[in-house]
Amino acid sequence: MKSIYPISGTFIDEITYDIPSSNWSREEWAKDLDNMMEVGIDTAIFIRGGFYNKTIFPSKHFPHIKDETDDFAGFILEEAQKRGINIFFGLYISTLTWNDGDAQTEIERNRLFIDEVLERYSHFTSFKGWYIPHEVGNDVFNISDVFNGLGKLCKEKSPEKPILISPFFYTTVMVNEGALSPEQTFEEWDKILAKSGGYIDYCAFQDGSAPFDKMDEYFAQAKRVCDKYGIELWSNVEGLDRDIPKVFAPVSFDVLKAKINKVKPYVKKYITFEFSHFLSPQSIYQSARNLNKLYKEYYGKNPFKG
Repeated sequence: MKSIYPISGTFIDEITYDIPSSNWSREEWAKDLDNMMEVGIDTAIFIRGGFYNKTIFPSKHFPHIKDETDDFAGFILEEAQKRGINIFFGLYISTLTWNDGDAQTEIERNRLFIDEVLERYSHFTSFKGWYIPHEVGNDVFNISDVFNGLGKLCKEKSPEKPILISPFFYTTVMVNEGALSPEQTFEEWDKILAKSGGYIDYCAFQDGSAPFDKMDEYFAQAKRVCDKYGIELWSNVEGLDRDIPKVFAPVSFDVLKAKINKVKPYVKKYITFEFSHFLSPQSIYQSARNLNKLYKEYYGKNPFKG
């Protein structure tokens, strides 16, 4: 049965880079999976399985602060399996620039990481795909080599699992100089995907990285380049307000709804960064709880037709 709500996927950021930890118990995490299901979310994405000196499970190969009984990844996969929620597992990322584009080291580290994740979790039916967490807006830091190498690894080791990326638009929202127009965005991603697009199944551009008045133009070009390489275009509907820098406050409902409508002609699926902080009824932000109420009230009366 098709959901009446537009957003059907969410990131889970338990590494909690940029945003504060909710310090939830397992009971509260399980409850939030129920909250997700209540609004039609069928997909959750670990935004990073490992980041610098943290992992979301007690790894044998990578630094972690968890003890052997603290397996967040395993817990979420198990709870998701009970609820029929599909999980995309985020790969390892060494730094935000993967050490200034050290693609080979990044690939070799992820070879260990992918093997360990498959050894631990391949038996879960909820484990549906991979997420490559190396986010860019243009051709920098050897990103084509990174996408190509990591995509090839994932497909060799688990050919049945699709691969998702979530880049940003390189616009005036993100940079002061060198911003790309919608047409230049096509050219830039055509160059990137010419080398790596064969391994990528889904691409969810971050909607808040595009100027609102030109968001549809950027997504039109994103669809054009994704179609060229057989990639399904999604929208990463950001639940945070970029107009309040470094605060990461929840976005207002009128903006959320407008962003969803603006890219509707171009995308197959909406996911969000991210439900638990910015759209959950048990968020640590009161305004997110209010957003959840408005979201349910509006789409309860005006079911979304995708």
